[in-house]
Amino acid sequence: MPGVYVYAIIPTQHELVFEAGGGDNDHDEVYTILKHDLAAVVSSSPLQDYRGLGRNEAVRYLVAHQRVVEVVMADFPLLPVKFGTVLPDEAWGRRLLEQGQTLFRNALDSLEGRVQMEVVVLWDLQKILQEIAQEEPIARLSARLANRPATETRDERITIGQRVQDSLERRRVALQSHILSSLREITSDLVINPPMDNSMVANTALLVDKAGREALDQRLELLDNEFDGQLRLRCVGPLPPYSFATVEVQVPSFQEILKARLQLGLGEVATTVEIRQAYRELASQLHPDHNSEDPQAEARMAALIRAYKLLINYTENQATKAEGAIPIVCRFDRETIEQTLLVTIRRQTMPAPVIL
Repeated sequence: MPGVYVYAIIPTQHELVFEAGGGDNDHDEVYTILKHDLAAVVSSSPLQDYRGLGRNEAVRYLVAHQRVVEVVMADFPLLPVKFGTVLPDEAWGRRLLEQGQTLFRNALDSLEGRVQMEVVVLWDLQKILQEIAQEEPIARLSARLANRPATETRDERITIGQRVQDSLERRRVALQSHILSSLREITSDLVINPPMDNSMVANTALLVDKAGREALDQRLELLDNEFDGQLRLRCVGPLPPYSFATVEVQVPSFQEILKARLQLGLGEVATTVEIRQAYRELASQLHPDHNSEDPQAEARMAALIRAYKLLINYTENQATKAEGAIPIVCRFDRETIEQTLLVTIRRQTMPAPVIL
């Protein structure tokens, strides 16, 4: 049986159908699953697992996902859900809303009236490289190699290439710092995404309200004038707040939780304090600084950290089911594990929008 694909969480008490098309060749109905005053925007899922898709197929599904979220955003504030999130059935969708209701409401309140804007800054890479080529000692080194065969000057050419890259990065960092300092003045929050390639100076997401969007347009115009057209500044949006609050949902595996519990030496019930104490004691024993002769020390420590984070996440999600109360114990029996979703809201690093 196909699962339920989740696109977003919205505040509503009404059953809705959106004219957006789901992930299966635009034929899936996109509708809401309700619980309390929240709804999950869903469709039937053509796939159970979106991991491991080829690039072209992944892009097709991602475009469908983004189209649905943007249609919903036109009428509702929303929390976007991570691409590829599939739950077993609608009952699990209601369980998600029940378990995450406090988390979702708080996040929706913090984002009310705000949207994400993407600002990408590009420069003329060829012109910048020509300027760098005239720098000392790059110009002097290049002149020395001009009439010598490449086979005899491999190391020197590698050195020149590294110095060019270093100079390019210094220029990019200085420009980015100046631009971001200016943008921070007119936004409530900002996420710096990595540049996609050397033609990109800055790639950033800004969280703004209506007044902020007007200020952003004015600030970009000032920056454009300041650099006298030497930079290309592009603004894309409004977008869903992917970079600032994306819901991640995982159906935990009993075997994964069991393995993590045993790795920390815990019983079938444990308090949060006991989980942290068990981690600290094991970390003090397994830390690579105390096991410098063991080639597996770093791998063991990394595995311990993963186990600890999984159990803490699991414990925190048990707490949400009690309307924010922290339970005295965390239960690790199969029934409890299989009824608990791992729900988090994370800041995300997003790919840069396509600039034409």
